[in-house]
Amino acid sequence: MNNPWWFYLLVAVLFCQALWIFTDARKRGENAWLWGLLGLLNVPSSLIVYLLVTRRKRKSN
Repeated sequence: MNNPWWFYLLVAVLFCQALWIFTDARKRGENAWLWGLLGLLNVPSSLIVYLLVTRRKRKSN
């Protein structure tokens, strides 16, 4: 396979985002596997949705 350099960069960013979301969700008591898998979908929408949902739920408790 002869993939361009930006493909590998995108894969690395997606993996790092999913890993950070997974560890943060586990620390907060959320469903870490679900959030981690959603973090693999796209950048940065998954991160923005995660931050909005978990921070809003946290403030209401």
